[in-house]
Amino acid sequence: MAFYKYHKETVSNDAPDKIGVYYCGELDHLGNLIPHYIGRALGDEVTVKSRLLDHLRNDTHWKDATHFHYVLTNSAQETERLEAEEIKRCKPKYNKLGK
Repeated sequence: MAFYKYHKETVSNDAPDKIGVYYCGELDHLGNLIPHYIGRALGDEVTVKSRLLDHLRNDTHWKDATHFHYVLTNSAQETERLEAEEIKRCKPKYNKLGK
């Protein structure tokens, strides 16, 4: 599983222009990502890359997010299901409950 540095240059170069679920957080001492936020990109010009860049433009939160990861999906329905499951499983601190 690949983790990428969470900054504009890396997102621009390494995040895909595809739909999927993305995770922003920090690495633990074993190199695993601890997600602080889990989001979705549902397509129609809303891609993993565009959503990550949107979050970076609004730098008023997530100061502790140093890395990101993503999982590509095949449909908006799959993306919504995976995001909800992952938020429930990981309980990231910046996601709102009941979203």
